[in-house]
Amino acid sequence: MKKLYVSICLLILVAAIATEIYFLAQNELKAEDFEVLAILADGFDYMELHGFNSTLAREGIKMTTASFTANEISGSFPDFRGYKPDITFDEVGVSLYDVVFIPGGSGPENIISHPDKQKVFDILTQAHNEGKVIAAICHGPWVLAAANLLNVTDVTCFNDPDMIIDLINSGATVDTSQSVTRDKNIITAFGPQDVDAFAEEIISVLIEKHGLLAHTHTLC
Repeated sequence: MKKLYVSICLLILVAAIATEIYFLAQNELKAEDFEVLAILADGFDYMELHGFNSTLAREGIKMTTASFTANEISGSFPDFRGYKPDITFDEVGVSLYDVVFIPGGSGPENIISHPDKQKVFDILTQAHNEGKVIAAICHGPWVLAAANLLNVTDVTCFNDPDMIIDLINSGATVDTSQSVTRDKNIITAFGPQDVDAFAEEIISVLIEKHGLLAHTHTLC
């Protein structure tokens, strides 16, 4: 009788463990579950966008591009023939994304000077308030300063004196000697040569934030 009781207890224990493992597997996040929103405007740095997306794509992370228009926009790349964004800013559902990314080039300046710039600022503010990762490279941090998101924040950026003054005036601490800087949920990078390290840092933050149980990646 005692052996039967022990056997029943063991079966119950095994069943409980199996059930827990099953539900953990069902709820386990993988890299391909994450989505990135890229904020673009005329003059964006195509090489930064492409390099960033390539690194994420190797992990299975999806990127959606958004701009003021659904029509083709220009990019700063020789013989660039135009890039068609996936959606407009009016169509963005911020809660759907884990990361909001701003590449450099002259796109950030064109965002800041655009009559509908508030649409971008609202997207960034909501993403920031929801704890999303906010990522900007090269001239991208300029938009974060214009959206008032850099108060008491350590950042790096391209060595542009006009931008650096605006970043400092917005409350940021700027160190352009750093390739990549992370301060809480805001990640910034110096320039296109730092795209891989920048993307890797973002992937690491996603792992940290969401506790990925299975993650293998290599940079080529």
